[in-house]
Amino acid sequence: MADGAVVFSHSAIHSDSGASVDLMTLAATLAHAGAAVIIPQRTLLLPATDQWMNREGGVVICAEHWLIDHTKVFNEGKGTVQMVDGENVVVREGYGYVGPALCSPSVTSFCEHTTPFTFDDCGYTRYCRTSIVGVRIGEIRGGDDTNDVLSKGGLREAQWLQRQLGLIPIGVLATPPPAASGS
Repeated sequence: MADGAVVFSHSAIHSDSGASVDLMTLAATLAHAGAAVIIPQRTLLLPATDQWMNREGGVVICAEHWLIDHTKVFNEGKGTVQMVDGENVVVREGYGYVGPALCSPSVTSFCEHTTPFTFDDCGYTRYCRTSIVGVRIGEIRGGDDTNDVLSKGGLREAQWLQRQLGLIPIGVLATPPPAASGS
């Protein structure tokens, strides 16, 4: 059983400034801390040249569905609530997402932004989750952690997700396992 689950939109970031980062290190760090992680092998390219770039929703939604179908998450992924000063406060989330807002795969004429876990109509599907947190990367407009991830590898973001998902404390980024060879 995983303490939390995280879906990544991309496995690497490459900027036209020459900066790049392999997000497998961040993913391995979260996995070592107790999260189930799924990370499609594809690269987020910066800067984005149009509203669709880096926002292909189908791949991420498929990864999210696979993760939900194949992973048992603490408290069924529902947020843990605690009474604090007379108010209910979520103290532990179930799911996390690392990536930009996605273009809904069901809308083709323009990019209708959505995120995994909330993409589906909650009244009709088993994939909708309400207890999620996110690290925004690859966003064109503000509220973005891409530069921090590019310059520092994502340790701050991993520690933030660790606290939100109730994972084992993270001190340093983990070394990802070597990639399997296809020979």
